Amino acid sequence: MKFTYNWLKEYVDTPLSPQEIGAGLTMLGLELEGMSSTVPTLDGVVVGKVLACEAHPQSTRLHVCQVNIGREELKVVCGAPNVEAGQLVAVAPPGTTLPDGMKVEARPIRGVESYGMICSEAELGLSEEAETILVLNGEAKPGQFLRDVVEQDFVFEINVTPNRPDCLGIIGVAREVGLITGTPLKHPKVKLKESTTAIDKLAKVQIKDPIGCPRYDARLIQHVKIGPSPQWLVKRLSAIGLRSISNIVDVTNYVMLETGQPIHAFDFELLEKSKIVVQRAKAGEKFQTLDEKEHTLQADDLMICDGARPVALAGVMGGLNSEVSSNTRHVLIECAYFDPFTIRRTAKRLGIASEAARRFEKSTDPNNIPFVINRAAQLMQEVAGGEIAAGVIDAHPKPMAPVKIDFRPKRAYHILGMKIPHKKMASILSQLECKVVPKGATWKVAAPTFRPDLAREIDLIEEVARVHGFNEVPAKTRFDISLSNERNLQEEIHEKLRQLMTGLGADEAMTYSLLARQRAGKFLEGQRQILALLYPLSEDMAVLRPYVIATLLNSLAYNLNRKNFDTWLFEIGSVFWRETDKPICEERRLGAVFSGNAASPSWIGASRPLSVFEVRGFLTEMCQRLRLPEVQFAPLQNHPFIKSGWQLRCNGQELGVAGELSSGVLTLYDIETPVFAFELIIENLPALVDWQRTVKPVPRYPAIERDLAIITPRQVAAEKVLATIKSAGGEFLESVRLFDLYTGKQISSDKKSMAFAMIFRAADRNLRDEEVEAWHRQIVQKLEQEAGAQLRA
Repeated sequence: MKFTYNWLKEYVDTPLSPQEIGAGLTMLGLELEGMSSTVPTLDGVVVGKVLACEAHPQSTRLHVCQVNIGREELKVVCGAPNVEAGQLVAVAPPGTTLPDGMKVEARPIRGVESYGMICSEAELGLSEEAETILVLNGEAKPGQFLRDVVEQDFVFEINVTPNRPDCLGIIGVAREVGLITGTPLKHPKVKLKESTTAIDKLAKVQIKDPIGCPRYDARLIQHVKIGPSPQWLVKRLSAIGLRSISNIVDVTNYVMLETGQPIHAFDFELLEKSKIVVQRAKAGEKFQTLDEKEHTLQADDLMICDGARPVALAGVMGGLNSEVSSNTRHVLIECAYFDPFTIRRTAKRLGIASEAARRFEKSTDPNNIPFVINRAAQLMQEVAGGEIAAGVIDAHPKPMAPVKIDFRPKRAYHILGMKIPHKKMASILSQLECKVVPKGATWKVAAPTFRPDLAREIDLIEEVARVHGFNEVPAKTRFDISLSNERNLQEEIHEKLRQLMTGLGADEAMTYSLLARQRAGKFLEGQRQILALLYPLSEDMAVLRPYVIATLLNSLAYNLNRKNFDTWLFEIGSVFWRETDKPICEERRLGAVFSGNAASPSWIGASRPLSVFEVRGFLTEMCQRLRLPEVQFAPLQNHPFIKSGWQLRCNGQELGVAGELSSGVLTLYDIETPVFAFELIIENLPALVDWQRTVKPVPRYPAIERDLAIITPRQVAAEKVLATIKSAGGEFLESVRLFDLYTGKQISSDKKSMAFAMIFRAADRNLRDEEVEAWHRQIVQKLEQEAGAQLRA
């Protein structure tokens, strides 16, 4: 963002020097990137008075001038059409080096000796005006150095962060300078001379897309005279690097730089049916912008149309078919608020980096539009004449109210660590143009609409600290720190899960929570529906993920394409969905995906590929380390994206799913190798975890081991057999595990053999064999009844 020192002082009275302003803005967060003088060194250039001006004897275009430069008189040949006797001019005597490097020497010009040069502003590096010489006012004296006569100005260039679109206009910067000195902002005074004809009898505005355009204002100026801009306007734009085009166009640029609000001018006679319609484009439609480039539009591009066709890319660039030209007689001024996301998407896709788009995509102030359009109309009438139609068309289907925030001064103290008087905080917030009701422990604050970054209490606290000055924080050698006794169980669970997953050898990923609609559809269960974005940046980021796994697969596919076959990834993140007639749901989940080998080949042995049982083993170990009650693994049937796996439950609560992903899902990600995954609902874990760590002593009495081999129908799950053994094993059954599973020729094809190792132990005595045998018989009897089992011979 560029502006000049003198321009800035029109909006705020400040005694600060340019250097002090630059330093102050940097401390406020608007980093000064550069500052330069508008007046070059100009060593040797002096003020001269033209005593006589006669025609050149050998040229109709040149003049021979006698010039007094104080210490002497010089004869100078000059070709400028505006040179006259009596003028005070800038003279470069022989030996002077001009800013462009040219050295002035005495030399003959068409047979007449010339002892120096009468300079134009371009030759002096003051502006681009090269056709005429610089004529000074009557206060200058012959012989004075020009650098002491020409008004010096300074050009600032500051880095405006994305959260401060209000500082993309000089008025916004002036507001910040006022914070440094405590001086109020001076808004330009607007006074219009309107005709008796009402604008609504001449033009119409219709907004068909209030989401894309919540507000659109229009004003009409008739009988303008298009021509060059006055010098004050040309110089002001030139100082910050903008080329003058015409008086009307220059005003649109000037007002945008002044207020931060882009405006646009249409040739009113080129608008079909004298009408403006704001609507979305037709897919495939062609449109030619002011830079004479043709663009192919998409259905989500926002367009400004007349009664028959598009005439501007809303918020990005105007159209060639409605351009203001030298033939323009009537001008329609547009001043609007456009949805930032819509403008950014269109500008990015079409590759148009206009100053208007830069401001709209960061957000402008919808409530400042009436002032801006009146300011533009006033200046256009001043520089181009014409009659302003009475009134303004204000299409405002979606009013934007200021954000209301509860502000607690006590909270500000806790955050900042320093006490700022309440009166001082109220003053700072008022200087920021917030409306403050400073009563009680909680103040009511309404943030101005030109500050979209002020939405929460912490934002106001940051502003108080910023304006009060971070350098005002007192230095301390001792701090009293109060540690809260409250535990954040969710954070503890998150950290524990990270430790467990990295301990298993998995890498943490951080992926976007957005993905393509087609991929998200594969992860829907039951009545759940996808949550789609209204204006997605791309089709690949169109909906919110219903499973963390859904976006982790993008990262997995990226790694597999680069030959990273043994890739284990996990992520802790949010998932989103909704069910019919129910509010949107958001859950924190742990998602993990695995591909490749469980063990890589080495001198110990060959590689061991992953399987669903490896994944189950991971989960079992995690649940044990989290000290969860026993987790049930129920086989999944007809799951939308898991080919074979389990649903996890604990104490009646759903914990998640695990298993091998189906080929239908993997095909969408172009993955050809098997992938195993699980996803846990983190929010259910804190209530299940045993937070009280218990330590058991080493057993004093020996254990008795028993093996049990049974044959069951093939469809009986090992999970069911384990549960039966535990329920029938009595109080002394310490543990049971499956150590063998057999199906084959030795038994019937509809049967399977399972072998379990059981450990019995008493804490206070030695168990007798007959006691264990009694429990063993009870277990066998229970298995025969509930699982159709028989002992294996």
